[in-house]
Amino acid sequence: MPTMKSVPVVPKQNEHVNNFARQLNPKQPEFVLATSNYTKKIVMQYNIAHFYQFTAESNKLSVIPDACIDILFWKKDGKLFTKLAGTFLEKGESEADINSEYFGVRFLPGFNPAENYLSLSEIVNCEWDFDHLIAVDQRDQLLENMFFAQTFDEKISIFMNYYLTPAHIQAEDPHSLKVYLRNEIIKSNGNIKLYDLSKMTGYSERYLNTRVHEDFGMNPKNLIRFIRFQKAIGNLTDTIGYTRCINAALDSGYFDQSHFINEFKKFSGTTPTSYIDHLLYNSYNTKLHVIG
Repeated sequence: MPTMKSVPVVPKQNEHVNNFARQLNPKQPEFVLATSNYTKKIVMQYNIAHFYQFTAESNKLSVIPDACIDILFWKKDGKLFTKLAGTFLEKGESEADINSEYFGVRFLPGFNPAENYLSLSEIVNCEWDFDHLIAVDQRDQLLENMFFAQTFDEKISIFMNYYLTPAHIQAEDPHSLKVYLRNEIIKSNGNIKLYDLSKMTGYSERYLNTRVHEDFGMNPKNLIRFIRFQKAIGNLTDTIGYTRCINAALDSGYFDQSHFINEFKKFSGTTPTSYIDHLLYNSYNTKLHVIG
């Protein structure tokens, strides 16, 4: 295996977390529109981006690429259901049970919460029953506790008690190639090429292509595009209602407006202007509740 050459030391954990919070906060805005009581708690630690909770008002949830994996829990007809959902490779739909309250965990790109059972490439663009991916000695307790949990905070606490064990939580090596590549792609807002990453690390493009497939479950081109698109979505939703929100989204790493519009339509199903109108018309800002 080749040795990486002259790779800068990445920041310590606290600074690393803060950088993620500033540069990447993966979003699914249409989850908010198709639901009620949408609540989100940003974490940006332990490879978790955030927790969220909502009540489904539709049997379909529109999903956009985010390079992330989600775990969801919900109750229906007196039974608890679970799902492990990988990122979509283009805009798609996920089935939902109307009037059911969902609790979700969204992980940072490249993290696999079911690595003992599935590779990331098997999860991307797919959905699995998460309860089949829990160790037998932990399954019953986790599912029972989630079933009886009443509040958002209680569900977060139950999940973290399950998750923060040696069997699940493994600190990423801040000097690893995987972390370095992810940080550089995010720092660039997805405005970087595999050639650039090869020059920066000293690895061949072929080797990096293989590693990105292994570490993120997709090819480098898609990983870069999804992070750039999510940065645009973040800029757009952060400035929604302002006259320059399209420019803010364009500033996320696209080299011209045509490129931005074409890629935005591919991943969202519509133009940036129509997407903004859709969010505003359906009261995105008033439906979304972010807690500390």
